[in-house]
Amino acid sequence: MIGSKVSRWTMTYFGCSIAALVLAEILVVAGYVNPLAALRAPSTLIGVHLITIGWLSLLILGALYQFVPVITNTSLVSQRLPLYSLSAIVSGLAIMLAGFLALGGAPLLTTTLLPVGGGLVLIGFVLSMINLALTLWRARPLPLAADFIAFGLVFLLLTGLIGLGFALAFALPQPPVLLLALIDGGLGLHVAAGFGGWFMLTVMGVSYRLLSMFMLAPDEPRRSTYAALILTVAGLGFLVFGGLAGLWSSVAVGPVEASGAASLGFGALFYAADILEFYRARKRRRLELNSLTAAAALFLIALALVLGALALASGVLDRFAGAIGYLFVFGGLTGLGLGQLYKIVPFLTWLEVFGKRLGKGPVPLVQDLVDEARATPGFILYFVAAILASAALAGRQPVLWRIAAVLQLTATVMIVVELWRARHPDPTAKPSAIRPPRRPLARPKALSTAQTTPTLDSPSSHPLQGD
Repeated sequence: MIGSKVSRWTMTYFGCSIAALVLAEILVVAGYVNPLAALRAPSTLIGVHLITIGWLSLLILGALYQFVPVITNTSLVSQRLPLYSLSAIVSGLAIMLAGFLALGGAPLLTTTLLPVGGGLVLIGFVLSMINLALTLWRARPLPLAADFIAFGLVFLLLTGLIGLGFALAFALPQPPVLLLALIDGGLGLHVAAGFGGWFMLTVMGVSYRLLSMFMLAPDEPRRSTYAALILTVAGLGFLVFGGLAGLWSSVAVGPVEASGAASLGFGALFYAADILEFYRARKRRRLELNSLTAAAALFLIALALVLGALALASGVLDRFAGAIGYLFVFGGLTGLGLGQLYKIVPFLTWLEVFGKRLGKGPVPLVQDLVDEARATPGFILYFVAAILASAALAGRQPVLWRIAAVLQLTATVMIVVELWRARHPDPTAKPSAIRPPRRPLARPKALSTAQTTPTLDSPSSHPLQGD
């Protein structure tokens, strides 16, 4: 990692994504975005796309610009394409949000803004895909973690194309039959391709590498890892492509979709088994804060998937979809993203500020740029608030949900402040003093007076300085 070049635009992506997250949470607290409202309501669409495109997609793309060169031991094909991609995505998202306002009847706006904004977002995604895909192509054969990312990029393109189809269907005065069919039954496919294919496949690939690295756990590919990749990709392929075939033809795809759901479930089980093995076999017994938050977030993701399956089997998914989706997006994906930012931001900052001084004098440790004791309450409050908000949504308790949303926004701001502090360290900082590990105390023997007298070169009188 130290030998890798720091991506020029990763921090800019992170800044834009955090701004989108805070704006979305402000809209939730203000009551403009309500998870219990209809999914096709303009205000809901604004909140959903602020989170999925503005927060999660920009966060993941910014991380991949740094992560892909590291796992492939190469450099990005282009350092300019990330800027063009970011400009297209941010401007396209702003125009798309204006189109949603027009959909709700806002004056001076028109629904033609939807395909214009959606087209720009798709162009931004394609530019990122080209850059990352060519980087991966040059590094063949790929490590297993990169295979997850490669398939995730395919589903990113598919998600953008389906979304652009929705935008055209809303904007065209007489949309073709294919787009009308997409409006009737394509929303679930859009969600499956985006959340399952783009977000989860990428999270799986990144977590396989980062969790093993941060916890010093064995990361050799296992059969279960291959099974997680094959089953998850196959399941998503059956669900999304089978669903599209069913929409645009008279072919019955029920068995295909059932096979896809079963394959996806088994893939998730193999992935969960691998993650549990990382935590069990880790060499670093004392976990850092980002590893603890990752465990909490992945547990909430698994919990949301189990609750979703149970609700679907019981026929009550429509009633609890808002609560389960909130737990998955804010408790799971967002919690995981904020927790990993808490590690990635100081790490990249350390490389930029202190990496050039390595070998020329004492430099602080990466952990010297953060204060876990000060940051921990913010993360605890965040996860508690996200769980409380999901429970309030499930129980249809609007007052309790609003209180939880305020707490969640407060926690997010607390975490963002810690990220800001880590991003702006003292450039003249020196290593902090750390104590040497304690040694087992030997049974005392009879010592002479000279042996019991402290000396200046005694280890206890010279605390070990950080390297």
